[in-house]
Amino acid sequence: MPWSYRQLLAPLSALLLSMSACGDDPAPGPVCGNGRVESGELCDDGNRTNDDRCDNSCRPTTGDAGTDEDAGTGEEDGGIIEDDAGTTEDAGTGEDDAGTGEEDGGIIIEDDAGTTEDAGTGEDDAGTGEEDGGSGEPDSGTDEDGGSGEPDSGTDEDGGSGEPDSGTDEDGGSGEPDSGTDAGTEDDAGTDAGTVQVSLDSFGPTGTFARSGTTGATFPEVLTVRLREDAPAEVWVEVASSSPVLSVQGNMVRIAPGERSATVPVTADLAADPETDKATLTATLGNDTREATVRVLAVDQAAEVATLSPEVISVSAGQTQSFTVELDVPPAQATDIQLALEPASLGTVPATVTVPANSLTAKFDFAAGTEGGEGQLVASLNGSSIAAAVQVTGGGSGAGHIVISEFAVEGEGGAGDEFVELYNPTSSPVDISNWKIQYKAYSSANYNASFTLPDDAIIPARGYYLAVSGGYASTSGNTVAGDANWNNTLNLAANNNGGHVRIGYPELAVSDGLSSPLVVDTVGYLRANAAEGTPVPGYPPEAGSFERKASAASTVETMTDGADALLGNGHDSNDNAADFILRPARQPQNASSPAEP
Repeated sequence: MPWSYRQLLAPLSALLLSMSACGDDPAPGPVCGNGRVESGELCDDGNRTNDDRCDNSCRPTTGDAGTDEDAGTGEEDGGIIEDDAGTTEDAGTGEDDAGTGEEDGGIIIEDDAGTTEDAGTGEDDAGTGEEDGGSGEPDSGTDEDGGSGEPDSGTDEDGGSGEPDSGTDEDGGSGEPDSGTDAGTEDDAGTDAGTVQVSLDSFGPTGTFARSGTTGATFPEVLTVRLREDAPAEVWVEVASSSPVLSVQGNMVRIAPGERSATVPVTADLAADPETDKATLTATLGNDTREATVRVLAVDQAAEVATLSPEVISVSAGQTQSFTVELDVPPAQATDIQLALEPASLGTVPATVTVPANSLTAKFDFAAGTEGGEGQLVASLNGSSIAAAVQVTGGGSGAGHIVISEFAVEGEGGAGDEFVELYNPTSSPVDISNWKIQYKAYSSANYNASFTLPDDAIIPARGYYLAVSGGYASTSGNTVAGDANWNNTLNLAANNNGGHVRIGYPELAVSDGLSSPLVVDTVGYLRANAAEGTPVPGYPPEAGSFERKASAASTVETMTDGADALLGNGHDSNDNAADFILRPARQPQNASSPAEP
């Protein structure tokens, strides 16, 4: 029966039933093939042909799915490999056909659907008291449920009920993944449909450089665009320039999936905009914008010294201070900066320091000399220079930097005409109350004599303090009086083979060795066995003395009547032989003497 006549069946059937109900005529039995759907018939197409849609028992026939599979059952197709509905086997199920418990075949042998077996499912049919198709058990013809919490027809998947959706193993909008992506709940097509947002965190640093005629990263620091979170997918950030002197390819920068930042390569061309040598780049992502400035340099642009830091230093003798020199622009090639100390006696620095190509700064160390002094450190490049003020304090060893500056073991007044002079090379007075002056013979293991300075002993800044023996006589060339007198406690000329003199803190004992932290300074002379470095060689004249140098370059001549005569006695290399001269005429100084230098 053609499908176009189906819409006429219901009203026509109703009319016929109405007519047959009129009067008292007995109800006739149904006649299959008369074109009327009567009691017990599911269809009637007016013929007795089995191959159309209504068979000769007035039941609809089941059409083939046209493939190797039956209509939604998982069996092979009727009429190809397995038997089709309406022959010997049920519609692709391998079970008996509807309503008979026997093999139907659509002939007139047994009744079909509505009795014991379901039409083509292998399960009980709807309307028999058995489980219904679509009620939680498999539905007719599919082995699957239609939207009830079990898999949907032909898909093994549920249609929108919280289980996977048809054909996708995914749920459609229920909180489980949908067709490979979830629409706005879980990850959607790589972006989660607007639920995962990315935003700009930073764009910089500003103030970097690029060189005309090149394309690449900025320097000395790399210009970078950064997100607040990792990119869930490929993210493109728009980067616009305020001048054609600088550009970004395509005005876009790509941040790869899973990354948070990307370098911004730029192309620099001074000829593109002769009016300026810099540009402001603006990065935009959604409503976020950030700006950074980049300066464009000429290919061979010369650099100059811009800063030298720190600008002012004050360090103790023998200490080290780090400096940083900075140029105004990064050079195209590695560049040497000239360094110099004025005066050179302040200490040492390297002759040059190198700033690498496309960099701005370089570091170097200044090593202070062993003498006090003031001056400057100068850095020069291409006719430009900059200076830092330098002060070196001290020159002695130990806390307070006090040194033994001059001493005599005898004089014109005899073997007992002795003194020990102390010098303070620092810029502050030093309290030496109760400090110890000690002596030991050239070969002794321990010091054997000790003198304690008075309670009020103080050395002025860059000044002196004089301790004398009981035989110290003004008539023997001693021009100043002593600040303290040890009388006969010490005997510096006790042995003609030499000996040792040292100064130390109040707690210093005669048994403490040379390396004791309580020792401030030690001098060994002639055959001394525990001098600092090498003992002072030789022996001064009777009227002379042992005197510490003002600098490493000092000589007997410069210390007595020359350039170093009034420059103090602050040189201490911890080598007695290198630090002292033999003065031909003594020159003791006390706390009242002028400060030096």
